[in-house]
Amino acid sequence: MRALLFLTAFSFAHMARADEKPKTVTVAAVQCSSDLGAVAANTKKLTALVRDAAKGGAKFVVLPETAITGYLSQDLKTNWHVGDMPIEPGFKGKDPKGFAEPVPGPSTKHFCALAKELNVYLTIPLLEVDAPKGKDPRYFNTVCLANPKGELVAHYRKLTPWPHPEKSWATAGDRGVQTYDTEYGRVGLGICFDIHTILEKYEPHKLWCLLYPIAWVDGEHPAEWMLHKLPERVKPFKHHLVGANWSVDQKQTWRGYGFSVIVSNEGKVLASAKSLYGSEIVYAELPVAK
Repeated sequence: MRALLFLTAFSFAHMARADEKPKTVTVAAVQCSSDLGAVAANTKKLTALVRDAAKGGAKFVVLPETAITGYLSQDLKTNWHVGDMPIEPGFKGKDPKGFAEPVPGPSTKHFCALAKELNVYLTIPLLEVDAPKGKDPRYFNTVCLANPKGELVAHYRKLTPWPHPEKSWATAGDRGVQTYDTEYGRVGLGICFDIHTILEKYEPHKLWCLLYPIAWVDGEHPAEWMLHKLPERVKPFKHHLVGANWSVDQKQTWRGYGFSVIVSNEGKVLASAKSLYGSEIVYAELPVAK
């Protein structure tokens, strides 16, 4: 009888421990280059990096802005260009037709399956085409979110495209902010230039973390922005941020690549990329929402 009572107490204690919510979760920002229109090659690179991040223990993996389709050429000379939309002098235009994808589509299918296989939350950043029958196609700077079941659970279109390169192709997002309640806390999606306006839009939603793909361009390397101004911008809103910026394969004349960063809900930099070129995965442990 004593043995039975002991086993019963042990079983209940074991079940209680098994059901306990983890106190922290590992998140990862993937920093890497991508090539304009090289969807298959970009997908192969990103898939390998997501696998590496999952092996490193990450339960959330954030990829750079439009990394599947490409944002600009690495030398900043070639840009997407649609029809007679205005394009900045100095850019060579490239038609996104044949490279942009619908949502859902081949890339969301691939990366949702990868999220399920690896049991992670995964951002899916791409150039999206929306082509209703009988209407001209519209192109969006888009990021989606896949959950560990392989489901597409959020679909966000960049609300404020950066005018300099995106006026030549991008339509402003029409889906508003996007949130999803994970077992760790509520997440939201935003993209690069959105950061100047989107935090106020998310404030009523009480985010735990903003998943933030970036393709930053600046007059100088963005260390001051990424490591100081961005944390200061986030701090008043009291949520975490996982920012995955693009990189390049070799030194360029322009600045802005690198310095991917993970920021705490206290506005502190928890981790940042150490390299400017090639690929790097930045990890941090975040406390889960109470």
